[in-house]
Amino acid sequence: MYTVNFWPILVAAIVAFAIGALWYSPILFGREWMILTKVTSADIAAAKARGMWKSYIAQLIVSLVMFCVLSFLIVATDTMTGSDGAFLAFIVWLGFVATESVGRFLWENKPFKLILISSIGSLITLVIGGAIIGAWR
Repeated sequence: MYTVNFWPILVAAIVAFAIGALWYSPILFGREWMILTKVTSADIAAAKARGMWKSYIAQLIVSLVMFCVLSFLIVATDTMTGSDGAFLAFIVWLGFVATESVGRFLWENKPFKLILISSIGSLITLVIGGAIIGAWR
């Protein structure tokens, strides 16, 4: 059985959370994401009033699961460096996230720009998380 170190998983999840906050902020792609998804400022305010913290906790848990799986793959493939961890994360992104994103574009009629914002954000998050987990070994 493979053993994984929880600390780099936790750090990667926290870093991913920070990347997501910046990625979807008005500084980067927040305004464009709102336009493409037809989310208004009033929708955001209503979500905050209902308790957006629940969504933040759910996202943190999802990130922990994602990095647990990535950590398992890193250990199983005997990845020993940050660059190898980043490369493995890129391969995971290419094989699963990018391909699923193309499917969403083709079948869900989502704007291509929205797909790019989402999938490139996932790429950055996964690669940095993979580098953290790979280097921590």
